[in-house]
Amino acid sequence: MHPTLFVQFLSRSRRGWWDLANGFSDTYDLCRNQGDFHWVVHEPEGDKWYREDTYTSRPLPVDKGTVYMSVSYINHLYQAYVWARQHPGLKVVAGGPVAAARAGDPGAWTPLYFQLRPDVVFPDNLTITGLSVEQFFGVPDFSGTWKLDIPREIVDPGAPVYISYTLDNGCYWGRCIYCNIKEAPEDLFRRRTHMAYEFDRLDHTGKKIVRLNTGSMTPGYIREVLPTLPVADDLEYRTFMRCARAENRALQKVVSGHGPELPALTLGIGVEFPSDRMLAYMDKGITCADILETLRICGQAGIRVNGNMILGWNNLEEEDVEALEWFLAEMPENAMSSLQLRWLHAHPYTLIHQQYAGKPVFLGPFYLGFKVEISGAQKRLNQAAVDRIQAWAPRKGFRIEGLNNVIAQSGKAENAV
Repeated sequence: MHPTLFVQFLSRSRRGWWDLANGFSDTYDLCRNQGDFHWVVHEPEGDKWYREDTYTSRPLPVDKGTVYMSVSYINHLYQAYVWARQHPGLKVVAGGPVAAARAGDPGAWTPLYFQLRPDVVFPDNLTITGLSVEQFFGVPDFSGTWKLDIPREIVDPGAPVYISYTLDNGCYWGRCIYCNIKEAPEDLFRRRTHMAYEFDRLDHTGKKIVRLNTGSMTPGYIREVLPTLPVADDLEYRTFMRCARAENRALQKVVSGHGPELPALTLGIGVEFPSDRMLAYMDKGITCADILETLRICGQAGIRVNGNMILGWNNLEEEDVEALEWFLAEMPENAMSSLQLRWLHAHPYTLIHQQYAGKPVFLGPFYLGFKVEISGAQKRLNQAAVDRIQAWAPRKGFRIEGLNNVIAQSGKAENAV
């Protein structure tokens, strides 16, 4: 095997599709000319991410040379740290979404999405960079042809695969108080300007689920990208959209136009906590009426919607639970496929991290923030919100996901008081 490897991770979901973290697709030819691609199956169960043997027992096929790693999740980055310690004769270079930096200086990497333990000392053979692959090797961003070889030794030819096609690496809104993407430096922003949709020619017979990667679809992306996406029985798209008025106008124009047929599309939206007071507190820049309008447009156009809702707030009022009840009653039937419930996580560098408390979470040398703890009174209000959701879900035709985790976190919060 070539002494230079470009490592990408993949895992199989409970539903049977393979999640390919294909971070080197935009620089396929550049990487292929320097070494070999190597795929590694990573642990899909989050609870096992914090077990040391998850990482120490995973082998590498080389012990000397250079390994470039595309790290999409924090466990990928921790694997880079473990491998660098296990293989002192190997140069390990890690970059990718989770390695994003708060500053553009490659000589002074400061992580964007987490913090380092104060006493951490990285191995001398480990380099972590916030640069893109193109920036690291000194070529223009998105100057190559997007390509991907499905690892046939792991993935069955007919299995569905989940792959990424990057539009940009930012979020144009960047103001939500629980998100730290606002700290991303402008000089590391990258945006694809030529949409060739090369995945349409991917040599794979199974379904291809393509994530259009961006923090949030802009009105421009909605108008210009959605109508031009390739349409095929084996292609499905997923992306995230703010339920803001400008986005709703753009989406309505696209679905109402007489242009090409829209592809199979699933939109992720932030329901967060559907009370105008709470949405304003989060600095979302939207209202409950805006979210309902998004659901109306998508329901009529046949666009699937996966909603995301956060619980664990420490400032809920009775009127917020009443607003949630009103929202659920007004929601169009069957307009939302699923509602993912999440317990509020306080990420470093966010306002939530400053205002809340909880037990710190670490993965090796990386501090990831904490799951928030709330008072008994707030716990009851959050539970009341869960009760409303459970009551309305069968009537409105959406599936609840993450319920057990929220119930477990709620119990921990109560015990912490």
